Parts: sequence; structure tokens; C-alpha cells
Amino acid sequence: SGSFGVRRLTPIECERLQGFPDNWTAQDVTGKAISDSARYRMLGNAVAVPVAEWIGKQIVKVVD
Repeated sequence: SGSFGVRRLTPIECERLQGFPDNWTAQDVTGKAISDSARYRMLGNAVAVPVAEWIGKQIVKVVD
């Protein structure tokens, strides 16, 4: 009827926004599938890769 709802991002979309490769959080170290809710939790607690890289480069500039 013309109204739009809010769509939740998929785990893959969240991984992309954080700078991780697709399906980075899909499996544990043994290859067992990880639930979407656990993936969302891990991604929510992660630091975005580009941000971490930028911070590291800034530290190196100060140290040199």
C-alpha cells in the first residue's frame, strides 16, 4: 500500500560495511556454521578494518 518498512542488513552487508570479506564470520575455526545472531554480535563488536588501518598509520607517523 505504498508504505515502506525498514529492512535489516544481512550479515554479508554488515561484513562489507566493516571492511571484512564476504562470509568472514560465517564459520568458526572448525568449519561449523555460525548463527546469524552470533554473526551480528561479532560484527557489532568489531572495529572497521579501514579505521584500524588509518589509526595504525597515524601512530607510525608519530613514532617516526
